[in-house]
Amino acid sequence: MLTILYQIIIMPLIQLTEFFYELFFEITGNQGIAVIGLSFIVTLFTLPLYIVAEKWQETERQIQKKLNPGVERIKKTFRGDEQYMLLSTFYRENKYHPIMALRSSFSLLIQIPFFIAAYNFLSNLEPLKEYSFLFIKNFGAPDATFRIGSFAINILPIAMTIINCVAGAVYSKGHPAAEKIQIYACAAVFLILLYNSPAGLVVYWTMNNILSLVKNIFYKIKNPKKVLYYIACAFAVLLLVLSAFILKDTKNIFRLALVLLAVLIPFVPALLRLFNAFITNNFKPLDEHPDLRLAIFILSAVSLAVLAGLVIPSTLMESEPEQYCYVDNYKSPFIFIAVTVFQAIGFFIVWPACFYALFSEKTKKVITLLFSCAAFIAVLNCFAFSGNYGPITPHLIFMQPQKFSVSLTELLLNAACIAALIVFVVLLMNKNIRIMQSVSAVLLIALSAVAVKNTVCIQSDYSNMEEPEIKNDIESVFHLSKTGKNVVILMQDRCFSQFIPVFFEQNPDFKEKYDGFTFYPNCTSFAVYTMLGTPGIFGGYDYTPFEINQRTDKTLQQKHNEAILSMPVVFHENGWNTAVADMPYENYLEQPVEQMYKDYPFIDRVVTHGVYSDVWYKRNNMKKYPVKSIQIKRNFIWFSFFKMVSPALRQIVYHKEYWLSSDGFENNTQFIDNYSEIDFLPELVDFSADKNSFLLLDNEATHEPIFLQAPEYIPVENVSDYGGGYLSNNKQYHSMAGILMRFANFINYLKVNDMYDNTRIIIVSDHGTNHKTGLFEQTPDIPILKDNFTATLMVKDFSSHGSIKTDMTFMTNADTPALATKDIISNAKNPFTGNKFNVENKAEFVKLASAPAESTRIRTNTQFKVADDHWFTVKDNIFESKNWSRWIKE
Repeated sequence: MLTILYQIIIMPLIQLTEFFYELFFEITGNQGIAVIGLSFIVTLFTLPLYIVAEKWQETERQIQKKLNPGVERIKKTFRGDEQYMLLSTFYRENKYHPIMALRSSFSLLIQIPFFIAAYNFLSNLEPLKEYSFLFIKNFGAPDATFRIGSFAINILPIAMTIINCVAGAVYSKGHPAAEKIQIYACAAVFLILLYNSPAGLVVYWTMNNILSLVKNIFYKIKNPKKVLYYIACAFAVLLLVLSAFILKDTKNIFRLALVLLAVLIPFVPALLRLFNAFITNNFKPLDEHPDLRLAIFILSAVSLAVLAGLVIPSTLMESEPEQYCYVDNYKSPFIFIAVTVFQAIGFFIVWPACFYALFSEKTKKVITLLFSCAAFIAVLNCFAFSGNYGPITPHLIFMQPQKFSVSLTELLLNAACIAALIVFVVLLMNKNIRIMQSVSAVLLIALSAVAVKNTVCIQSDYSNMEEPEIKNDIESVFHLSKTGKNVVILMQDRCFSQFIPVFFEQNPDFKEKYDGFTFYPNCTSFAVYTMLGTPGIFGGYDYTPFEINQRTDKTLQQKHNEAILSMPVVFHENGWNTAVADMPYENYLEQPVEQMYKDYPFIDRVVTHGVYSDVWYKRNNMKKYPVKSIQIKRNFIWFSFFKMVSPALRQIVYHKEYWLSSDGFENNTQFIDNYSEIDFLPELVDFSADKNSFLLLDNEATHEPIFLQAPEYIPVENVSDYGGGYLSNNKQYHSMAGILMRFANFINYLKVNDMYDNTRIIIVSDHGTNHKTGLFEQTPDIPILKDNFTATLMVKDFSSHGSIKTDMTFMTNADTPALATKDIISNAKNPFTGNKFNVENKAEFVKLASAPAESTRIRTNTQFKVADDHWFTVKDNIFESKNWSRWIKE
């Protein structure tokens, strides 16, 4: 129960705290000012609550002043039950209950959730550790300004308490002694709580107290509104100066926002008067029917919560349920939906309901209008303007960089639709509030139906999944032949071809370790996404994106499965043992994935991804962190916000990947799940096969890059040596170097066991990454980043020896089946199309798709949805711009 309350009440505040901290840091570039700015914004947001609290407290003081003489007479005259009965009667006659005295503590209660949120966020904020600001040496530790012996004197908490007491003294002047005691006791409690807290947190709370002092002074002066207006105008001038002269290095969008804010501030009173007149003179039905007004507010708030907490997360999860099942210590995917639902309840129901309940009838009317409009606009943006941003990781980060550019047509259309919805809501609120209630109810029912449908689908897929087997020890699962031949294909996701020469330059001894290998740098992939880029690797040229689209007699699911099955079937038909491991998007994500192998019992399907992680952690004395589940639980609500806002505003929501306040989360867990199987490959392979053996293994370690410990490039708790060279700070290079070194261990294992000459090894990738190596000539009419289309291809043939060599022959990763079957299976053909794996003219087939892959996950589609201007061709030498061109549909 406490966890649920934390997610509902505290977690939304933590999310907003993180957002505004990062916003201020983005504008100023200063961590200390970001903490101060955060304190200012929190105080500003809570000011309406404090105003309500002050009114309640004043009401309580007046009541107590009126009742105290009578209460004192009763207490002096009577005792025991008689006193109790008379006091109860006295209070009842005056329409008062002692529990109402709690109203005087409301201002204290307000501080508790905000304090918890700030404490949890700032106490563990990585960027504040070792950060110095003014006289404070370390924002991540107590200030310890000076010492008396071994005892550290922390000045900041003491200063905070003094300011708190001064603010309390100003505020409580003329108030009862009991109220003053409460204020000073509260100050003492915060002193004790924060004395040994990180300086950043104390600075935040000290600023809160300073702002509270300023607020209390305002209560005591004459014409506070006029003084506040003059101060606001002065602040506007300061903002103009800051944006013009001091914050010149800040992004233009933030400087423009500051200028607009500064220009707007002087006109705020006039705008508020106009808005007040508009609200007062309109929406009479909302005043006349408070019960209907409340019903519409609740329906709108719940609709927003259902959309953000259920519909959007479940829609994404339903498309790839296996990504959210058996994550870290969680089995069911519904834990992530539940957490998102609780946070959505906090954002859209609990906290708005607090404001609704506390404020005046006019404010309730405004809140109802805002929430009604917001509900319909959010649904419009989510479904009608959902956007196409390409594939997304399980922790809700887009795989490809996003510009979030919006065409003028889309922008105007979105604005027109929003305006129409606002007019629709305003008209109904003014004319027929009961129809508005009915429409809001229908919206909620429709959203709930979508959520239920998605939930049923997720549950169905989850119930068909088998829990991944977690090994406590290593045993051989791949069986090669010592007397026959072996073909081993290692598909390394996002292994960036252009880093391979750098690796061998920085590690020249590995040139000999990759004995007999040929590296093909002039090799292209067919897409920048795994779902489009891997079928060609497994099935050859018949399964490149363009060729898949040419055949519409089968679904994408069927064609993807055929691609994966192609080589195992061909090798089996020629008398080989066949095994596959961790194939990408098996059965196109439909559960159970084993269904695609039911007619092929000769294929040994092995799962190694994540199976040996626990063994690896134990052997290497490292702790496993539930990073993936933490990311998912944090980011799902942000992804919902992203979908709910207008396309033009999505770059604000997603800015710095949802405004993560530090370097984000490392991919350690995901990396180790993949890295461990490569590290253990010598132990996972034995030589017990009774005939020729074919092994196809997919690995994603290079897709989840982290920094590794150089020069061995191994995972450690805290990296201290990043290696040398210009790629020392590049995670992608680190992960590749680590995997290439582990592959070298496997190569040596084969040599030691006299298995190297009878084994053909192919290392291939589905696509590259957006590193911008500068190796490609600029092509103005080709806007794609060509580095994304490079494919790693390294081949070691039977009985091949010598230091690794480079071959500039034009290749593609769809050459893999032809290379795998070369000279061992005569005229090898794809078993599903009947076409040869080897093609005479690659130029006829090399058509590259740069389209996002989001729509490709619909299993029943027969084609990838690729716009005509997203097709490109390349030939001969991929590094020469003249060989690249747009492909024009005939």
